[in-house]
Amino acid sequence: MSLLKAAEITCPSECTCRTTYDHELGGALSVTCTKGDMHSIPVEFFDHNAELVVISAPPDKPNFLTIGPIFTQPTPFVKLRELHIVNSNVPSIGQYSFWGLHNLRLINLTYNNLTSIGADNFRGLINLTDLHLEHNNIEQMPSDTFRHLTALKTLILSNNQITSLVPRLFRMLAKLTVLDLSDNPLEDLNPEVFKDIQHLRIFKCRRCLLRRINTQIYHLVPLLEELDLGENQFKYLTSDEFISLKKLKKLKLDGNQLSVIVDHMFGMNRQLLVLWLAHNRLALLAPAALTNLTSLIHLDISHNKIDRFHLQTFAPVVDSLKTINFSGNNLPLNEIAIVLQILSEIQGVGMANLSLESLPPNFFTYNEHLTALDLSWNKFTKFPYKLLMKTKFLQRLDLSKNKLQTLNEDELQRLEAIAHVDLSRNNWRCDQCSVGPMMVFMTTTVLNSTIRNLRCHSPLRLNGVSFADLTYMKLDSCSSTHEAQMSVIAGLMLLCVAILAAITGALCCTRRRAAHYYTNEEKRREHEHEHPDELLGRTELGSVATIHAPYHLVTKGS
Repeated sequence: MSLLKAAEITCPSECTCRTTYDHELGGALSVTCTKGDMHSIPVEFFDHNAELVVISAPPDKPNFLTIGPIFTQPTPFVKLRELHIVNSNVPSIGQYSFWGLHNLRLINLTYNNLTSIGADNFRGLINLTDLHLEHNNIEQMPSDTFRHLTALKTLILSNNQITSLVPRLFRMLAKLTVLDLSDNPLEDLNPEVFKDIQHLRIFKCRRCLLRRINTQIYHLVPLLEELDLGENQFKYLTSDEFISLKKLKKLKLDGNQLSVIVDHMFGMNRQLLVLWLAHNRLALLAPAALTNLTSLIHLDISHNKIDRFHLQTFAPVVDSLKTINFSGNNLPLNEIAIVLQILSEIQGVGMANLSLESLPPNFFTYNEHLTALDLSWNKFTKFPYKLLMKTKFLQRLDLSKNKLQTLNEDELQRLEAIAHVDLSRNNWRCDQCSVGPMMVFMTTTVLNSTIRNLRCHSPLRLNGVSFADLTYMKLDSCSSTHEAQMSVIAGLMLLCVAILAAITGALCCTRRRAAHYYTNEEKRREHEHEHPDELLGRTELGSVATIHAPYHLVTKGS
């Protein structure tokens, strides 16, 4: 172990020590050890004025560390404010490991192998406000686990193996405002647990296998502003589900199995700004589903089964709504067009995955404030130039995963005026005629990075090749392609001429035969008029001759 010393700052050789500037910490001495392959923390060589300690490891050189009272003995790191020991295979936290670290505000122990925690692990942390324990293997926590953390405001326990929450688990956490339990197999939440955290502002339980929530929980946390229950197993919600959450601003219910949003479901959530309903089974939004949501700014109803709307559904949000996502539904264009006509103040529209091949040039006539448009995962074969010429303020455009093959100079110039453009995963045809103009723009305009990252779709020999790796000489010549096209066209024209000639010849032949027949017929009649006896004899044979007459007439007149 070597020791580096500069400007009276001591630092172990496997770490980096320097003064950093943070908007909260100001000028602070930081110690960063991220090279990996550590089996102990060389705290004896740390400068005791350190305020920020970060210990981590790359995937190919993992750490294998244990935590004990190493920052408290023999001399405490009294100035330490943040401690990050992540991705280091820490199996447990020793008792009194942080005793005497009164200035410590944040502990981050994510991506380790913790299986359990207890109250004595956190004794002495009277000023700790943030505790991150996500991405571990914690299975259980006894009552009063966090009783010494009376100043705690943020507790992150996501991505563990917690199956239940015992009563009084959060006792003494009266100041807790953020709780994240996502990605734990909880299946149910005990209302008793929430009696000690009634000032909660943000609660997340995403992917927790929840089927229902006891609404008594909402009565216990009336100050809740953000609720994330996404990707659970909710099949229905009652009309008074969120009646107690009058301060709710963000609600995420995406990724569940909801089939309907009933009337007045959010009637008491007048402050709601964000509502996520994507990836459910919604066939319809009830006419009064958005009643009283006069502050709603963002609405995501994508990837459901909606095929029509009640126009009165959107009446409450006409003046407030700024973004709406229709993507992945069964909606015909006219249904979307009518809604957009009503939502004249809309700024962001999602229309991905709707099997669109084109859009009318006047589709956004009533949406002059449009700044973001998602048309990805559709079937556009031609760049919607006329449409985008009318969206003058557009700043974000996603045309990825369509069937575009090329862009001409006018189209490229329109894209140049858009700050963020995604054109990836289209059917770009990499020959000199198709990609040539794009390569010119790649080197001379702000679209440089956008075009460089595109990849060829055809010809096969260039499939997957990045535009950044192309040169003009690598491209197929487009002249041969044009000649082939012209030869096909010429062949078709010659075929048409031949067919016309054949038809003309047939008509001429028919006319000649008809003329020949009528001329002979006139001569025959003159002869019969001069020899009446012969006419009488032929009449007597008429009964026999008539049987074959049609065949002779067809032969002569054909």
